[in-house]
Amino acid sequence: MAEDQSKNCQCEECEDCPQCEEGAPGWMATFSDLCTLLLTFFILLLSFSTMDIMKFKQMMGSVEKAFGYQTERPGSYSAQSDTPVTIQLSDQENKMLDNVEIGDKIKQSAEEANISEDTEVEINKDGVMMRLKGNVGFGAGSASIDDKLKSFLQKVAEILKEHPDYNLKVLGHTDNIPIKSAKYDSNWELSSSRAVQVIKILVDQYQIDPKRLTAIGYGETRPLTSNDSPDNRAKNRRVEFIFYKEVTN
Repeated sequence: MAEDQSKNCQCEECEDCPQCEEGAPGWMATFSDLCTLLLTFFILLLSFSTMDIMKFKQMMGSVEKAFGYQTERPGSYSAQSDTPVTIQLSDQENKMLDNVEIGDKIKQSAEEANISEDTEVEINKDGVMMRLKGNVGFGAGSASIDDKLKSFLQKVAEILKEHPDYNLKVLGHTDNIPIKSAKYDSNWELSSSRAVQVIKILVDQYQIDPKRLTAIGYGETRPLTSNDSPDNRAKNRRVEFIFYKEVTN
C-alpha cells in the first residue's frame, strides 16, 4: 500500500524537475543587440564632436552594418545644415592622387600599344616614370621609331593634353658596349638621338608645346645594374618617360 501511495503522490518532492534548455535565454540576445546599437550611437555622437573625416567614414560603415541597409524616402528626414561637409586634402596628397591617375593611364596606354610586357611603371610623390626596354621601339643601334612605339606616343600626347600641368622628360640609356655605327660615334649620341626622336614626334605630329618636353641622353653613364652579363646589359638599354609637375615657389 505504501508503495502505491508514493506512486500517486502529487507533492513537490515527488514531481520530476522539468528539463532546462541549454544556453542563454532568448531575451539576452535581444538585450545584447540593444547594448551594441546604443554603444554605436554614442560613438557616432563622439565622432561628430571631433569631425575627423577618416574616423567619421569608418564609423558610418560600422553604423550601416549594425542597422542594415536603409532606403531614403522623401520627407523621412530634414536637413540640419545647409553647409556640405568637404574633405580638405593637402597639396601633396592632391599631387599624389594626380600621379596615380597618370600612372593608370600610362599602364592602359602601354597595353593598348602591346608593349605592356616590356615596360615598368613607377609612381611616387614626385611624378610617374615609365621604363621601356631597349629592344622595344627602336632597331638595334638605331634611333628610328617603330609602329608600336608610335602608337604609344599617340597615347602619351593625349595624356599630356588632358593634363596640361604635367611636363615630360625622355631619357635615353645604353649599355657599355661601344657602338659600331657609321651614323653614331658613341653610345651617348645614340641615346640622345633616341630621346630627341621621341620629342620630335610629340611636337611635330601632336603639337605638344616644346617647353613642356625635355630630351636627355645619358649613354652608359647611369646603368641600372652592372654590365657584367647579357641580361644585365639588356636591362641597362632603355628609354625612360618621366611625367612630372613643374615645381613652383
